[in-house]
Amino acid sequence: MRVCINRIALAACLACAGCRESWQANTYPATGRISINGRPPAGALVELFPTTKTDERNSRPWGLVKDDGTFVLATYDGEPGVPVGDYMLTIKWPPDASKPSMVDRLKSRYSSPEKSPWKVTIKGEDNVLPPVELTDVDVDMKADSAIPAGPMNTAEPKKSPKARR
Repeated sequence: MRVCINRIALAACLACAGCRESWQANTYPATGRISINGRPPAGALVELFPTTKTDERNSRPWGLVKDDGTFVLATYDGEPGVPVGDYMLTIKWPPDASKPSMVDRLKSRYSSPEKSPWKVTIKGEDNVLPPVELTDVDVDMKADSAIPAGPMNTAEPKKSPKARR
């Protein structure tokens, strides 16, 4: 009996291993490396904007730059992999990757597909993107202090009004 239950559980796991939503495209590994003025921009957000149809929702793959300057792109539910297609690569570097921020240390120079100089093609295989090496870039390391405190950028929670009875 125990062997039968184990086999049923294993079969269920294997059946779900390839499950994905009907609108999701197949994905393929995609990695890269970034340096800014010779240093890795740890915590920077790399995002791909599709220029061709990649899935029914035109999903935007993304990844965070690690301490060594490398990143792994993910598309669906944070799982590594990118659909085949052509993309524009963008970079945003918030002061603190652990907190939402509208501030970009790169002053929004590379934050939109219209401003991006990097076109990327993802193929149906392992993809290693060409390294992005920015030099002589004016980086605003004090970007977070340039904006006055307010509801969008303060660590203090906003006080809610007391409920009326």
